[in-house]
Amino acid sequence: MPGPKTHDIFYKQLKKNLSAQTLAVFPHYDQYNIFAQGHDFLIYHDFYKIWSSKKLNNNINASVLLQETNFQLFVYNYLKQAHSSGALEEEQVRLFIGPGYIMHHLLDAYLHPLIIYYAGDHTPDATFDTWHHGCVENLIDIYMMKHIEKKDPNHYPVYHDFTLPKTIISNSLIQTLNDCLRETYALVSGGEIFYESFYQMALFMKIFKYDHYGIKKKIFDKVDPIYHGASSFSYHRDVELAIPFLNQKREEWVNPYDASLHFYYTFMDLYEMALIRGAYIIEELEKICMSGNIYKDDIYDLIPDVNSVTGLSCEKHVKLLNRKQWDFMPKLF
Repeated sequence: MPGPKTHDIFYKQLKKNLSAQTLAVFPHYDQYNIFAQGHDFLIYHDFYKIWSSKKLNNNINASVLLQETNFQLFVYNYLKQAHSSGALEEEQVRLFIGPGYIMHHLLDAYLHPLIIYYAGDHTPDATFDTWHHGCVENLIDIYMMKHIEKKDPNHYPVYHDFTLPKTIISNSLIQTLNDCLRETYALVSGGEIFYESFYQMALFMKIFKYDHYGIKKKIFDKVDPIYHGASSFSYHRDVELAIPFLNQKREEWVNPYDASLHFYYTFMDLYEMALIRGAYIIEELEKICMSGNIYKDDIYDLIPDVNSVTGLSCEKHVKLLNRKQWDFMPKLF
């Protein structure tokens, strides 16, 4: 990921970095913040069924395809299909692919290496007592709500931020997603899956993240030894628990998938860098869309060839090799 609220906040902050000219063609920008969940919609789809390992694995495998492979090609196929059908003229079709999908992928690519290095895992690791990555991203969501939005994560009804009016999604967007997901990843009915997930997100946030009285937290933590990662739910947690994972002291760290890449960036350094680069990409992408000339070379020059998990090229198939060696692992929940 990062978590759903971090992506939601990024979408909203990105708007402040866009030019007046670009915002003029996005008059309904604020209505479509749900698009910020990007390829994670495939994970959230029919979330009430994920206690079935088969359903959970199917969701994860579909999302991994989009996270780790053919990112540039997917964007190109989406724009090509939308241009061919005339859907590219619709504001929401462009909002989905630019400020929504591409920015989700970009933010992941900037933040995941740091989060994975400090958490020590990406997917659940059987040698750990819980799913570190999920717990850390949950804490970061809480941190971002508290420090960026100035909201109380323990009590704020966060599901309101993910509520979408029923009549707002056009058939053009669904069909464009159907066509480009099939062409790029051989995924069938992908548009319908995204559409259903758009409207399932608010309920997911209400059930698993909103926790006014802290009762859900106690339940999730109680069952975590059985269902590893259950403690990645509930925003009713101590925001200070996020601090050790943000590298605020600017310690040296390495990309968990490539030890030759050393950094001193903090979490917020990377977040701000993603905002700057993201705004540039959106501005340039709008110019391409408005020109009506969707050329593959232009898209590939603008959209980075980047795996959203590793921060490296989609062509590189690598394993998690490097993680922070803690004297004592910080408390996760």
